[in-house]
Amino acid sequence: MKKKIAAAGAFLLLVFAFSVFTVPAAEEKKPSKKVSKLMTKAQKAIQEKQTDQAIDLLRQVISLEPGNAMVRHNLGVLLHEKGQTDEAIGSFEEALRLQPDYQNPLMALRQALFEAGKGASGNKDYEKANSFLLKLDGLPSPAAENHGLLASAHYLLGFNLFNLKQYTKASEYFGKCQASEGLDKENPDLYANSTYFLGMMGYIQGQYAVSNEHFQKYIDLFPEGSARPEFFIHANYFLGANLFRILEARLAKGDVSKITESAAEILPYLKMAVENKLPSEDAYVMLGNCYVYLKEYDKAVRTYKQLIELFPQSQQLKNYQAFLPELEKMLQQAQKPKKKR
Repeated sequence: MKKKIAAAGAFLLLVFAFSVFTVPAAEEKKPSKKVSKLMTKAQKAIQEKQTDQAIDLLRQVISLEPGNAMVRHNLGVLLHEKGQTDEAIGSFEEALRLQPDYQNPLMALRQALFEAGKGASGNKDYEKANSFLLKLDGLPSPAAENHGLLASAHYLLGFNLFNLKQYTKASEYFGKCQASEGLDKENPDLYANSTYFLGMMGYIQGQYAVSNEHFQKYIDLFPEGSARPEFFIHANYFLGANLFRILEARLAKGDVSKITESAAEILPYLKMAVENKLPSEDAYVMLGNCYVYLKEYDKAVRTYKQLIELFPQSQQLKNYQAFLPELEKMLQQAQKPKKKR
């Protein structure tokens, strides 16, 4: 599934007030002439896109005024622009340590952590990605920030944990993403994707009824006539697969009540999967078995023949081939005229 990540706005803003340092909620301190001169040069270097020179000048300022949070923030911005992510994050963190209520480095740090996590996830380094994203998750949320950033971070955390096969934790973060206030309106793709993955987590963990609640919610997002995503067919398949697993569990307990009704309910989901050539041999197996439960043996035979033809490398091929003659016997028996009493 493609990851639909809503990138937050650009919060990496330089905070220069000409050559005068101002730090919110901090005691004002008049800079020395040397610091003012260095800051003026740094501002000019930034305007002229001389980033390396500006970084060097800001570091000189910090050596003279190590407690200046604003300069630490600005240094972090420039380091981030240079692609020096770890150093940038460290600079933003130091600015916040010096001035905990300073919003600019807080927003910049959150954005930098998200981008670092997204990049590592794209490179399939899921544990590294989560080290950034979990740090982001533990930070306060500034009021001015695009609040979709945290929802996107939660989605990525879930996606990374899914790839690490930590399904319970993945469910937790997909759930946090889906529960983000207003997400269904502001970022419907992200809302839909988190809903789909919640269904997947339930299926993988054998929570078939819970899984179907999420997959049904996902399907309801795309009514008849609307543009439907690629994974709409997959969601329909999993709805059918969940219902089939629930039916199997009942049969294993000896409960054969309403077997025909259950098979008839499952059938449309599996037929859609097969008709749309979903590459899943399980879809064919379950569809064939539903036909058996419905005593439509001709369709069961046809489905198992397709299964054998389409999946010649299956580890279960011999079992399918052995079951096919049994199905054909069932068909022959069903086609025999019934003797009159």
